Amino acid sequence: MKKKFLSIVMVSFMALQIVACGEADVASAEVPETENVAETEVAQETEKTAEADTAAIVETQIPQSADQAQAADFEGQYYAGDGNLSILKQEDGGYLIEVWWGINAAQHGEWVMHGKYDGTDTITYSDCVKHEYTLNENGEVDTDETIYSDGTGSIKIVDTSTIMWTDDMEHIADDVPMTR
Repeated sequence: MKKKFLSIVMVSFMALQIVACGEADVASAEVPETENVAETEVAQETEKTAEADTAAIVETQIPQSADQAQAADFEGQYYAGDGNLSILKQEDGGYLIEVWWGINAAQHGEWVMHGKYDGTDTITYSDCVKHEYTLNENGEVDTDETIYSDGTGSIKIVDTSTIMWTDDMEHIADDVPMTR
């Protein structure tokens, strides 16, 4: 009986120690959390101020017009039906434009041109070279015919994901929206 009583006292004592330790850990953990919240709020305010200061410095050092921002929206790949159009900004500020358009199963056309942004959501070009490729039975290029090298036209940005290509020579994509 004495052993049972002693065992119960020992187990109770151990249970109290475990509970007391848990409460002490919770109590000590709660205080830093409150301090961390205050520190986090101060850090967030400091970051917001720093971000605002940086934005103001960038705006004064590198002014960017709305036209420049919209011109950057042209760059990318666009698709419509059998066509694929790629626009890549060049170091000189112009754009390299490449178009691939399926004519039939054994032929496709390729247009390559260099355009300039005119400030009104449009890239215009006047140096377009068009090639037509005919493939053999193995899918390899059998013929490469240059159709013209003085093509003109434009690419109009409709919205952030849509353009309209106007080819003045053949009007192959007139009224066909091309999307990303």
